[in-house]
Amino acid sequence: MTVSADTEVNGVGDDIERYHQEIYEVVTTGDLKRFNDILDELDRHKLPTIKKKVLNMGYQEADGLTALSIAAGEKHKSITKTLAKCSEVDVNKASFSGITPLLMVAEVGWPDILGILLERGAIVDATPSGKRAEDNKISGSTPLINATKYNHPECVKRLLAHHANPNHQNQSGISALMLAAEQGYFECIKLLVQAGADLDLAPSGPDADNLNITGQTALFMATLKDRVDVVKYLIEKGADVNVQNFYGISPLFLCVESGNGKLVQALIEAGAHVNFTPEGELAEENFLVGQTPLFSAAKSGHVEICEYLIKNGADVNAVTMTGASPLYTAIEEGHLEVVILLIRYGANVNQSPKGQVARDLHIENQTPLLIACMKNHEAIIRYLIQSGANVNLTSEHGTSPFLAICQHNNVILARLLIRHGARYDVETKNRYDGKINSLIIAAESGSFDIVRLLVEIGLDVNYKIEGTGETAGRTPLFHACAKGFQDIVEYLIDHGADVNATEDSGLSCLHIAAAMGHADIVRILCEHNVNVNQRYRFEEQDVTAYDLAECQQHNHTTLNLTSNKHATLAFYDGKSSMNKKATGNHELHSRRRQEQSADIQQMICSEEQQQTVHIKYSSKI
Repeated sequence: MTVSADTEVNGVGDDIERYHQEIYEVVTTGDLKRFNDILDELDRHKLPTIKKKVLNMGYQEADGLTALSIAAGEKHKSITKTLAKCSEVDVNKASFSGITPLLMVAEVGWPDILGILLERGAIVDATPSGKRAEDNKISGSTPLINATKYNHPECVKRLLAHHANPNHQNQSGISALMLAAEQGYFECIKLLVQAGADLDLAPSGPDADNLNITGQTALFMATLKDRVDVVKYLIEKGADVNVQNFYGISPLFLCVESGNGKLVQALIEAGAHVNFTPEGELAEENFLVGQTPLFSAAKSGHVEICEYLIKNGADVNAVTMTGASPLYTAIEEGHLEVVILLIRYGANVNQSPKGQVARDLHIENQTPLLIACMKNHEAIIRYLIQSGANVNLTSEHGTSPFLAICQHNNVILARLLIRHGARYDVETKNRYDGKINSLIIAAESGSFDIVRLLVEIGLDVNYKIEGTGETAGRTPLFHACAKGFQDIVEYLIDHGADVNATEDSGLSCLHIAAAMGHADIVRILCEHNVNVNQRYRFEEQDVTAYDLAECQQHNHTTLNLTSNKHATLAFYDGKSSMNKKATGNHELHSRRRQEQSADIQQMICSEEQQQTVHIKYSSKI
């Protein structure tokens, strides 16, 4: 008796879910015997409709994947092969994300099963799509892309034989050839190129922009990963060696930075431009305009590559949009051998950044020697002087190499600069437009040996910052007191520094030392007859050093002040002049004290910022 489809379903319809769940269990666990038993049972009871239904129903808990796709994903080959051959199985049934059995098998890398699916009509370029696919970063990935990604050349060969598109790009704009080139999958690369893959195809669009891969061809990606053989092969097949990415960078830039000499040679021999420079809006935003490959090599310290570039026509005096040169760049990074090489090939030792961009970055007129002194690169400084660098050229703010070296307490270099004619009495401007000299800089930087040298050669220990800014009137002693440099404070006082000198606002050495909590400095000043009752106008109140220390709860500092025999003890009754207005109500007193402490802290931070010498430096070239 023949059983109709309706009879089948009505009779065992309740078993559909049971069969469906049992199949899920066996394809996930790989229980081949139980799987075959289930299929035999369905065939024995002549239930083709149910069989077809349960084998093609997607599983909610697995993104709607069918039994075939799950078996492939779990790498249960025997079950996968059985399902691939099963006439009731739809070989193009996709999951909720658009994943097909062919995509799964291509990823796993079974060319025989791939062939079965293709012979049964699997769509060769079917791709996941929709929001789920986009969220999972698989949108647009064809079986060919997946087979290439996991280096399955036999699968790649079969897919291409069935006319898979070698130039299809996924949602990020990446093609199979780009993936193969990046990973160095040479067999896949050759198959794709032979099938007509576009050598100069590159990612584009928002996703590519977000991944910073826009414009990166297969050659570009191979260069990024130092794939020498791949690069040579792609060049041989006609790839553009001067292609630019999103930022205007070429492959040659990449390999000179990584230091791969073989790649550099291969690219230059193939026609890569040695003086090529990035252009465009993004290049400008990232200060790349004007940078040549020589800059990248100099920055990375690759001496041999620098020389190879120069011998092939690289300009040693090229300048970036900021005005920096390769020599400037090498000095920034402290690469002495590169510095020597560049100068030997004609680099200008006095060339400095100029123009509006340099002014905006506060690096205009910073010579190579000035940069070397800022960085305290002693060997480079010596070589630059030996090579004729001008020791007195100054930056836009008047900063000289000597002033820069005063920050590093390198007295040997300071003497070297003086011997070669450097002016030690030169003045520059701080950020408040006040004139400062080398003794101010040395005292503020804690450079004791430089302070002693400068005093010995005659600089005035009571030099005051000129101008109308917030730092006007400050002395070397003031800066040393603010920073707590005890040795410098003692030395300056022993050599005649005025302990009662104030800045133009009335803030004294004692005031700033007390506010900063430098108890030993306060003690030294008191031992040298400082005026402990000197007042400073702050927040409409006349305050003493004690007030400043007490408000900041610097207990050791206040103790040194109260123990001074010249102090006016009337202020030390628990109600300092800063707190008198807050008496009467304890809560108000406490709140006012906190507010005053915050105000003083802000003043202290401001003072600390004001002490910073304006020797501006930017590493951007």
